[in-house]
Amino acid sequence: MYFKHFILITLIFFAAMHVHSQRRQADSLKLKQIQYNKQLKEDALKKKETDNKKANDKAFVVVSYDSKGNKVETFKTNNGEKITTTTIKLPSALNRPFDADTIDKDSVSIKVVKSKFRMQVYYKGKILTMYKSVFGPSHLQQKQQEGDRRTPEGTFTILDVKKHDKWDIFMLLDYPNQESYMYFEQCKEKCEIPKSARIGGAVGIHGIWPKGDNVIDLKHNWTDGCVALKNKDVEELAKIIKPGVTKITILR
Repeated sequence: MYFKHFILITLIFFAAMHVHSQRRQADSLKLKQIQYNKQLKEDALKKKETDNKKANDKAFVVVSYDSKGNKVETFKTNNGEKITTTTIKLPSALNRPFDADTIDKDSVSIKVVKSKFRMQVYYKGKILTMYKSVFGPSHLQQKQQEGDRRTPEGTFTILDVKKHDKWDIFMLLDYPNQESYMYFEQCKEKCEIPKSARIGGAVGIHGIWPKGDNVIDLKHNWTDGCVALKNKDVEELAKIIKPGVTKITILR
């Protein structure tokens, strides 16, 4: 009798121990699962932060060209922070040869930098060639009125290209345009020019008298406000100009 009770008690004990062990295993597995899920979330958050940092730190290149025609590569991050700038010196664009027959005239634009005595010709946004140029005597001053012999600053359109009996070729600009008139009126209001002043006109790009190229080389500003080039240069430029379309920006 006692032996049977002993056996029963033993079985109950081991059964209880087994149940308790299962509960402990279940609790342990549940805890491990919670910890595992927590770790997954932490890993996902870290990965997201890392990806965002990489995206912000990822550099991209901005390509531009300086006044000498050299290629300038600026490496920046997505947030606009400058990292480094590298200037790649290209062969001089001054009088760089090109085939006028391959040029789409709709894709040509011009920039003149008076302080550099240079005319830069761009094709599809990249510098094509560059010419030496000279201007009116006070070449670093903005044109205010007729007769001041200053070269106007701003953006203009070339309206016409024709032969000229004195200066080889003449390219007429649309000066004065709306921007020119606004500045002209401001000069009057500030009493910088007389109320009776006239705005002037007939400003353009032209060549020089025969055998006068050395005047361009010497940077002698002799015009009445026009942009003057060597004859061979103005003749070359005329081949790729489209009247009514080609834009020229003149800067100080």
